[in-house]
Amino acid sequence: MLNKSRLQNALYILPSMLIYSLFLLFPLLVSVGVSFTSWDGATRPIFIGLNNFIQMFSDPVFWVAIKNNAVLMLFYTLFPLCIGLVLCSFLNDTRNNKERSLLRILFFLPYIMPMAVLGVVWRWLYNPAFGPIDHFFRAIGLPQLALSWLGDFDWALPAVGFVATWYFFGFCLVLFMSGLQRMDPSLLEAADLDGSSRRQKFMRITLPGLRPEIRVALLLTVISSLKAFDLVYVMTHGGPGTSTLVTNLYMYQQGFDLRHYGYASAVAIVGMIIVFAINSIIHFAIRERH
Repeated sequence: MLNKSRLQNALYILPSMLIYSLFLLFPLLVSVGVSFTSWDGATRPIFIGLNNFIQMFSDPVFWVAIKNNAVLMLFYTLFPLCIGLVLCSFLNDTRNNKERSLLRILFFLPYIMPMAVLGVVWRWLYNPAFGPIDHFFRAIGLPQLALSWLGDFDWALPAVGFVATWYFFGFCLVLFMSGLQRMDPSLLEAADLDGSSRRQKFMRITLPGLRPEIRVALLLTVISSLKAFDLVYVMTHGGPGTSTLVTNLYMYQQGFDLRHYGYASAVAIVGMIIVFAINSIIHFAIRERH
């Protein structure tokens, strides 16, 4: 179908390119242009060059948001991948297929829910007055553990990150399980005949064999951690103070609350560059080797 002529080939991809250009490429180019201006959304934009970027990199609040994104990356990426790998290894050794399927479905259930909805549910669970988590700690005689989780400067970010870990580990698990199904079972059988331990089989056969799935999981979860907004906004609005402020929420506040659209666009452009840079590193570090 795509080997007749360049004109026909272009006609096939034209509808997709129009939609892509209208809803992604054009807004991106506009944001790049607005980032070099001072604009409140009502008056005419004033060109100020790199002043927005200079102001952003000298703003300590921006660096707090970057640090919080880096911490959340542990909860969005590292912890779900580790939990997913451990559970994947455990479920792969389970002989009962019905039990394996049921556990896989249960672990994957959080991922089918919108993050904003989960944020509302967990905000209720964390409530210090009537939330079940603090009620549980008081009931078992540990009132010192009944904290105001989302109102504590030290615990608010880990509390939000825990929800992200709970959300993503089921996705990683299902992805890794699909990777195990495409692997040649004779490799593990040969390792058993050689007397390899479970740890040796996991480190030398399973883990290298899951390289493509690990790369996909890393790419998607890293992007989600750097674009974190809905979960943080619903649960804490970036508070208390700036303890859970992330770059996308900082951009939202600057743009829609303070009407600094040029500055907010500069934050968005820098965030996009960070996403591209980190994912390029992941792509080339965990690429297929032939």
